[in-house]
Amino acid sequence: MTDKSIPLSVATMTREQLDAELKKGYASIKAGKIYSADEVDKLLEKEFDLKLTPTKRRLHAPNNCFN
Repeated sequence: MTDKSIPLSVATMTREQLDAELKKGYASIKAGKIYSADEVDKLLEKEFDLKLTPTKRRLHAPNNCFN
């Protein structure tokens, strides 16, 4: 059993633990539990008492981004 007070780290997980966590995430997505980046920021701010700055995003890449 995993201690829930210690965050999981991919670096220390066994293959079986990682597989189980990925399956839980996939099941969550299939169940419709999908959050935007802004919603995740708000959840993290609340859960960990953080103050995050808003992400500055572009709706699309500029036309010359590969020049």
